[in-house]
Amino acid sequence: MPIFMAELRRQDDAPNQVDVDIEFEIIIDSDVLDVDNETLVKVETTQPLQLTEPIFISNMDLNMSTDALFDISGNSVTLNLDISQQMDLTDAEQMMSVIVQTGQLPNGIYTFRVTATAANGQQIVREDILNISNPTLLQLMSPGGILADTTINEVYTTYPVFQWESDPCNYVDPNSGESGCEYYIRVSEFKSEEHSSIDQAIESVTRLPLDQSAGFERVGYGFTTFQYPTDGGDLEPGKVYVWQIRKDLVTTSGTEQALSDIMAFKVKDFTSSTNEDVGSEDTTPVGMLLRTIMGEDLANRMFGSGGQVSNMVANGNIFLNGENVDISLVQSLVSSGVLVEDEDGNETYRPMEVISVEVSE
Repeated sequence: MPIFMAELRRQDDAPNQVDVDIEFEIIIDSDVLDVDNETLVKVETTQPLQLTEPIFISNMDLNMSTDALFDISGNSVTLNLDISQQMDLTDAEQMMSVIVQTGQLPNGIYTFRVTATAANGQQIVREDILNISNPTLLQLMSPGGILADTTINEVYTTYPVFQWESDPCNYVDPNSGESGCEYYIRVSEFKSEEHSSIDQAIESVTRLPLDQSAGFERVGYGFTTFQYPTDGGDLEPGKVYVWQIRKDLVTTSGTEQALSDIMAFKVKDFTSSTNEDVGSEDTTPVGMLLRTIMGEDLANRMFGSGGQVSNMVANGNIFLNGENVDISLVQSLVSSGVLVEDEDGNETYRPMEVISVEVSE
């Protein structure tokens, strides 16, 4: 396929004929191939091109079977090429074996360099660098866990924030300009009387997307968090749901799709008489959120019988950095974690943790 297209032309004040030497080189830097900035092949002219009229030239012209080019007037220009440098044959065969087996270029940096040198020494160098990455990581973070743990993997909102981890994709959509992997999500209800596994549940009727023919709801490029939309199918308190992410990545052999594992979570039911809340435990949304942040052990010591705030309930006022905030914001932080940035500018989400607890009347 064309990697570069160049136009060679004489300057207005140049002689009627200009002799130009052309050199084309492919350089590979790939840990997968155990190749460290080595030249795969270098092709160059053995006799200069005699340039009188403009000529368009691409990498596809620079092969050993090409013996002539044509200028814009249709005149034939003799092209004499030879391979001046190439990778060891054993290494080249190993690379081709990997490409054939995987159907794509291995991870690495591929540099395509073309150099044009005139007889007077004037030189033009152009490079096109391809950074190939075939991401494999796709891990769900929250909400949820395994099906057996839904009693401790509860969410306190019907609009939870979904979070997952993925290694980056070096892709830019040519139409929208968006970059990264493209992600999709689906959410289904788990019904114990109908489904024998979470795999069966995720393949059944979906709450998201509502259109059953779609299969997945598009999240977009580069996003690794997604809040359940208000126009999705309602998530009902007391019920268990499963979710999964699909990652679409563009490779040299086309678009590939990767599916994550499946996680299950339960939407907290604050009205059910069968829930595990006992005694005078605060079962309001704010109270349950507070217990989630503090953890059951600390919350039981503080709010339980004989505790410092026994029989008290949260007043519903939530302050973050001195500002009053809505409960939904804190629920989002609990679900997705707190965004932190390291010294290299990499962003990650860190789970919330309790440093200290103060009680005021």
